[in-house]
Amino acid sequence: MFEELLKELDEIVKELESGKLSLEESIQKYQRGLELSALCKQRLLEAKEIIVQKMSETDGKLS
Repeated sequence: MFEELLKELDEIVKELESGKLSLEESIQKYQRGLELSALCKQRLLEAKEIIVQKMSETDGKLS
């Protein structure tokens, strides 16, 4: 899921950088990009919490 979100965000960035979109399209893409960025950030925070929890359960030792 994270990879799909990141791929879509990357595609939006490329489209915006191309300069081929109308103002309205650019605004819509930018707004979608903000949504995707927030979703990616949330997924990364969730992953970090899982890692921190697992590390604390094993006294910081990788198994």
